Amino acid sequence: MTMMRYAVASLLVWTAGGALAEEEAPVRFNRDVRPIFAKHCTVCHGGVKAAGDLSFVYRDSVLGVVEPGKPEDSELLRRLTTDDEEERMPPADHGDRLTKDEIDIIRRWIASGARWSEPWSFVPPKLPPTPKVQQADWPKGPLDAFVLAAMEARRLHPSPPAAPQEWLRRVCFDLIGLPPTLEQWQRFQREYANDPTQAKERMVDELLKSPHFGERWAAMWLDAARYADTYGFEKDPERTIWPWRDWVIRAFNADMPFDQFTIRQLAGDLIAKPGPDDYLASAFHRNTQNNTEGGTDDEEFRLHAIIDRVNTTWTVWQGTTFGCVQCHSHPYDPFPQEDYYRFLALFNQTEDCDQNDDFPKTKVANDRKLQREVVELEQRMRRRREELNAAGVTLNAPTKTWQPWKPIELDPSHGTLELDRDGWIRASGTLPVGVVYKLRFPAANCTAVKLRIRPEQDDPAQWPERGAIASRVELTFVDAQGQRTAIPIKEIFADSIAGPYDPQDSLQDSAGGFGGYPVLERPRWAVFVLETPWSVDAARPGHFELVIAQKAASNSGTQACTLRRFTVEGTDGDAWTRLVHDAQRTE
Repeated sequence: MTMMRYAVASLLVWTAGGALAEEEAPVRFNRDVRPIFAKHCTVCHGGVKAAGDLSFVYRDSVLGVVEPGKPEDSELLRRLTTDDEEERMPPADHGDRLTKDEIDIIRRWIASGARWSEPWSFVPPKLPPTPKVQQADWPKGPLDAFVLAAMEARRLHPSPPAAPQEWLRRVCFDLIGLPPTLEQWQRFQREYANDPTQAKERMVDELLKSPHFGERWAAMWLDAARYADTYGFEKDPERTIWPWRDWVIRAFNADMPFDQFTIRQLAGDLIAKPGPDDYLASAFHRNTQNNTEGGTDDEEFRLHAIIDRVNTTWTVWQGTTFGCVQCHSHPYDPFPQEDYYRFLALFNQTEDCDQNDDFPKTKVANDRKLQREVVELEQRMRRRREELNAAGVTLNAPTKTWQPWKPIELDPSHGTLELDRDGWIRASGTLPVGVVYKLRFPAANCTAVKLRIRPEQDDPAQWPERGAIASRVELTFVDAQGQRTAIPIKEIFADSIAGPYDPQDSLQDSAGGFGGYPVLERPRWAVFVLETPWSVDAARPGHFELVIAQKAASNSGTQACTLRRFTVEGTDGDAWTRLVHDAQRTE
């Protein structure tokens, strides 16, 4: 046999044997079937669009057109092979039809039981066996064997070892991002001359211990976390979040385990007995942009920040394009759109709300040794404030002595005020920042006044609405001769302590105070307890004048946060007086 005939015969034998082997080889879903679905089917029957409620992304959906083990009874195969152009899939104007080989793969897959596999990226990886290589003395570890095996398969050879100066320069830039110093080079030269391997190991250990190691490698994480020293929009003012950046650097230098690195950044404030660094680590998701431009909607950009947190979490930790699922189910990965908003709900409970001052913030001590004391003091102050308020919430629950105050005159500085048939005072018209309501009521025995604020719409699905803040509240008695007597308010209790403003601010002439800011998310109430009970004197008739000033403005100071639906009630119960004068409570 000539060499040419031998080569041709060998080729024919190899081809036939290869075809036979391929024919007998089991069909693998991810390798063989899924690419066919992606190429021909998922454009119309995928995540973005599921024509006929059929999606080739989800197993349960595919089983609606497949009978495992029975290809001839499967609607899928019938649609792929029918001669009826009205039923043949895919339609002629929707792309190429499946080839005979592709249809055969689908048939064999169904016949073998239509076994389904999740996309490879969702399957836990298994460590493959270390490949055998020809140049067995070259690999220094298992990973090198994989690299060398791929090179040998392409008839390539490893480059010769780098010269000492070249190696040192490379390792310094790789590990610390800086060139070697002259002293490092001279020392490395001496050690390399005696023992090259030991010299390299010592140098690597030295660089790993360098503080510059954390600075070099933290930079990559900071990019993934969208770190910046400014807000990111329009005027782009400075943001003080560098303490979190420094925490990341310290974490890299301390070789913090990745699971702990993850937990502390996503939920550092929720772990058992969190330390000051745990709270600091949770600033990972405060790297969202803040829009301080006038006229922007705080609620809109608060929600933008929540969306960014969802997308960033999935991109950084899962390596997926989860952001696609905001508008539709994922085109290829098994993520239905509902999952996006379930995950968003986890983040949609934060206090930040696109404020110009980046609220809420924590204090950072100049001396890190004092940081624990700073954090503990802040927490004690917050807990104590909530405890003081909780006493009023508890007292308010069973109180049945509240009586609605029906106004005898409504006098706003701007807009109009009207009493509706349900007893609510409603504001309308132009209500600018700084508007003042003067409300006059018949005088009555009184120990406390309750102010209720409600959204304009009764349907909770329409909430939240723009903010409503009572910045300054004053109560005055005006007698028949016009003589005015101020009625001091000692303390304010509210249904909750939340947001950038404390209800107690309503006793000061400031922009803060009781209400909902920057949006009104739900009905609110506050009780204003008088310093001393007021008793009606029959010999001195008169009325109450309640002044509610409203100086708060949301959306970078452009939208007034005025009360648009509210009511006023009073009580003469002495329990409120006893509460605010309880010496033990205020110790």
